Amino acid sequence: MFFLLTAALIACGIGPKETELPRPPGGLIEPNQEASQRVEQNLNQSLQEATGKYEARFRITNEEITSIVANALQQRADIPFSDPQIWFTAGKMYVTGKIEGVGPTSLPALIVAIPKVNDKGQLEIEIEKAKMSNFDFPDSVIESLTQTANETLADLQLDIQITAIEVLEGEMIVAGKRVGK
Repeated sequence: MFFLLTAALIACGIGPKETELPRPPGGLIEPNQEASQRVEQNLNQSLQEATGKYEARFRITNEEITSIVANALQQRADIPFSDPQIWFTAGKMYVTGKIEGVGPTSLPALIVAIPKVNDKGQLEIEIEKAKMSNFDFPDSVIESLTQTANETLADLQLDIQITAIEVLEGEMIVAGKRVGK
């Protein structure tokens, strides 16, 4: 019965259609270990530069953020998300991938978020849109996802007060100063 229902939905055009989700400008972003290592080195260098009254800038590219997330997902089999593609454009961050374990197939997913600085000088995101296959998540789910993401980001914050975030084509630049140093 489930198979017949799934087949009918796909035949009627209601099933997953990956082509409807946005794609990274310039094509597929290939995750790689070198990009992950580059992020760690750049972050450590930025933290060293952000001493006293000096502001440091940290730059992360599409390739680097995709590589870090892909690597983290390989370490966490409990997260049913694969094939991440993450890119920055026009002030927003786009995340696409596949949600695994939804019946016999995987479903394409999209999250569009706006990175910003809160009044405490910490990185937060505002999820503007989230969808799985052709179905948009309701506002209540988006609010819950935003809250969970921001709680996770708050737990990861270093002793940095962020002064600015700039999302450009292909990269995000975060500026900040160390606090308590």
